[in-house]
Amino acid sequence: MTNTRIPTLPTAILLFALGFGGRVALHEYHNFETVMVSVFLAAMLLPTVVSLIVTLSIMIFSDLYLGYFGASKILFFTYTGFILVSFITSKFKDKIGGKVSAGTMYRFTSSGIIFALVYDTWTNFGVFWINYSHTIDNLFLVYVLGIPFMLYHILSSIMTFSLVGFPVYCALRNQKTSLDIKQYPLELESEN
Repeated sequence: MTNTRIPTLPTAILLFALGFGGRVALHEYHNFETVMVSVFLAAMLLPTVVSLIVTLSIMIFSDLYLGYFGASKILFFTYTGFILVSFITSKFKDKIGGKVSAGTMYRFTSSGIIFALVYDTWTNFGVFWINYSHTIDNLFLVYVLGIPFMLYHILSSIMTFSLVGFPVYCALRNQKTSLDIKQYPLELESEN
């Protein structure tokens, strides 16, 4: 079931365009991207299967366009990292979403921080697995060397989740399923 004001296909295309276009336009600024927020929004607003199709489409088509597809062994870890973000979001979307409020904005921004940490932890493990001999010292080294990139990714996620993700979610979500609207019976008093 879709949670959007517009049908599933146009929503999926819009989120694909946001992720693909942002990745292509910002490809010179590593770890500052719109893919994660697009994946997050797809999982929040679309059925699970459709959100996974959007996720993989963003990655495959932007990698083909940028010439990355098949050129790196790390692709497995980057793709599965975004799929992991999609699955976690799908699992917790009822707790993350909600009415337009500071609390929902906080949950979006917090999700951006958490997902940047999850994604970077997973992909840094991929860097370790592919490029280093498998020792505890090297694993620790990879995570220490990844700290500056992770901090930059967290900052970019704070910006994209709060300045892009939250407004897009508010514009696209179906208010009947997302807002906590209570209906009260209307009682009219009559004069006797």
